[in-house]
Amino acid sequence: MDFGYTEEQEAVRKMVRSFAENEIEPGAEERDKTGKFDYGLYRRLGELGICGMRFPEEYGGSDAGFLTWCLALEEMGRVDLSLSWSLFVGTGTTMRILNLGTPEQIEQFNDKWILPTIKGEALGAGAITEPGAGSDTSRIQTTAVQEGDEWVINGTKAFITNAGLDICNVASVVCLTDKEKKEFEMILVPVGTPGYRIMPPYRKMGLRSSYTAELAFDGCRVPLINAIGERGAGRADTVKLLAIGRVSLCSTALGLHHACYEQAIKYAKMRVAFKQPIFEFQHVQGMLVDMALDMELSRMMRDKAALLIDQGKPHMKEASMAKYFCCEAAIRAANSAVQIHGATGYMDECAVSRYYRDIRAATIADGTTQIQKWIIAREIGRDWT
Repeated sequence: MDFGYTEEQEAVRKMVRSFAENEIEPGAEERDKTGKFDYGLYRRLGELGICGMRFPEEYGGSDAGFLTWCLALEEMGRVDLSLSWSLFVGTGTTMRILNLGTPEQIEQFNDKWILPTIKGEALGAGAITEPGAGSDTSRIQTTAVQEGDEWVINGTKAFITNAGLDICNVASVVCLTDKEKKEFEMILVPVGTPGYRIMPPYRKMGLRSSYTAELAFDGCRVPLINAIGERGAGRADTVKLLAIGRVSLCSTALGLHHACYEQAIKYAKMRVAFKQPIFEFQHVQGMLVDMALDMELSRMMRDKAALLIDQGKPHMKEASMAKYFCCEAAIRAANSAVQIHGATGYMDECAVSRYYRDIRAATIADGTTQIQKWIIAREIGRDWT
């Protein structure tokens, strides 16, 4: 089996790593401290072609392939998990138009949402979660009722990434449209539409420069053409697209895992106790070995899931396996990195302190670890029927 990457993939990894180390990392601590999103930095992602990597060339993207995209996210996750999440959520929202839209919809929404996303001038928000509906999307209560040639939307969405940013211009809102038939629609709602309100950002443990807010819809009206995907299949489409999002998310977690590992080794080599570097102590070595092993296994699982997506093959089980393992492993790595740094690692000035806070959301977002286990068990059961 060939465990290497193509020359193109290595070139992309090298380019993104250089940009991440030289332009993203220097301000990451300050952005965490202030909670401010750097719009200029995000636009640079567009100029470098990073925002458009998943988009077809005919729309101005590079159609780089999903695994290549994951490698880029991994490199960004090494230095700033907040920015990497804003990126994959923001571009993924617009990609839904290309994945689910009709030619008419794609043509109509190209200049408004697709092209600005590719250029790094705009991003989107995926509005799925509600106060009473997280992993159980069947409990979504936000409604959309057809009145003439419009949808009328009412309800509340919670914990929505990117909503509230000045460059966030659209939200993809999953709505219940027929309670009896259990039909849902995925509806694009432009920011600024009357009846669509964005609440103040949440105060969070981590991911502080990634804007997260609650959304409220009160008689919000949008044209019928703004519903993308097959009629009534909004929830089913969401579940399918979440699998892709999970592999993107776990790629950012893998990057943070790598950063924890590197920082822990550097500190263990430098810190002297009992007349020798703490790297020489077996318990410290044990933590580093576990981090290294978990990282290798995470990369193999992520790569397999990403390759299946690239090949258009079934990937639900593998995506959940990667999400489950990579994110839990990254939390273990962050915990060990803080432990190896000791009191220094508990201080905000130390990067591993930020890593520790940021990564905690990874086993919750896009489906909890427990939900991933349920999905894996379900898919295993189907394999043996």
